[in-house]
Amino acid sequence: MRKPLITILVFLATITIIAVIMADYKSTRRGKGPANPYAFNVDEYRSVPPELVRWEEVRQVTIDGGIPRAIAYGRGNIYLAAGNEIQVIAGDWSRTLRKTLESVPTGIAVAGDGRIIISFSTYLAILDKHGDIIEQSVPLPSGSHFTSVAEYDGNIYVADATARKVRIFNPALELTGEFAGESGVSETHGFIVPGAHFSLAVNSENELWITNPGLHALQNYTAGGRLRSYLQNSSFGIEGFSGCCNPEYFAFLPGGGFVTSEKGLIRIKVMDESGEVVSVVAPGEKFRGGTRAPAVAVDDRGNVLALDFDRNIIRIFEPHAVDPAQR
Repeated sequence: MRKPLITILVFLATITIIAVIMADYKSTRRGKGPANPYAFNVDEYRSVPPELVRWEEVRQVTIDGGIPRAIAYGRGNIYLAAGNEIQVIAGDWSRTLRKTLESVPTGIAVAGDGRIIISFSTYLAILDKHGDIIEQSVPLPSGSHFTSVAEYDGNIYVADATARKVRIFNPALELTGEFAGESGVSETHGFIVPGAHFSLAVNSENELWITNPGLHALQNYTAGGRLRSYLQNSSFGIEGFSGCCNPEYFAFLPGGGFVTSEKGLIRIKVMDESGEVVSVVAPGEKFRGGTRAPAVAVDDRGNVLALDFDRNIIRIFEPHAVDPAQR
């Protein structure tokens, strides 16, 4: 009798163990387990008050070419880097120039005289209006990665994301200087660039502004690299910049103020000169499913041009009414 009893007990124990394992599996499958009370949900921050959304998407332009890289606006045209091409898109949306380059561009700017300034990973080139190279720099050693370029004070300024420095080139594209930035609090560290995005631009008042993404800041520098002022705000709310490192891109409105573009919680918004958010161009709902912050530029009419890398289009946003930052 003892052997059948032992057999029955082993069988029942086995059934019990299997039942426990199955119950545990079912309770821990995705969507089946209890909610984590400490999980952070960013969905609530994708929506913004409707009264802040004062822009309307009025057009989308499909990118004809390779993977989009950068966008700029100048002299009535959109300048686009896509694949290893530079394209110029006129006001009637026709391509007036398509030029194949020897390398993949990483940044683009338009000089006041119409020359096109291109950054590649470790060197620069200046093109004439026909897309022909008229100046080219000597490549820097590996360990550099240029991501943004602008003409300022007669020279060319380049954001180097890997070195976390701004490089300065003269008109002949000779490297003449560099600076590593300031924190605004301490000189023990300057530009904090955790990722591959580091941007700079010059506004209509001839001020050089540079992102310090690790500090969630926009900083204003002199030509020699001294910090003059900054706007800084870390927040998941619309009033600040979220995540590890934002903003990724920015541009200027004709009447003053900034257009900023963020990753993570992807959104485009307008800030005045004091750093206050005055309107939202495109809330997070516009970019559901996306993974990259759009690069931004602004045309002569104050429309925002957003280069949507995820959808391979240029999205044009027009203000509903006069925005406080444009007065």
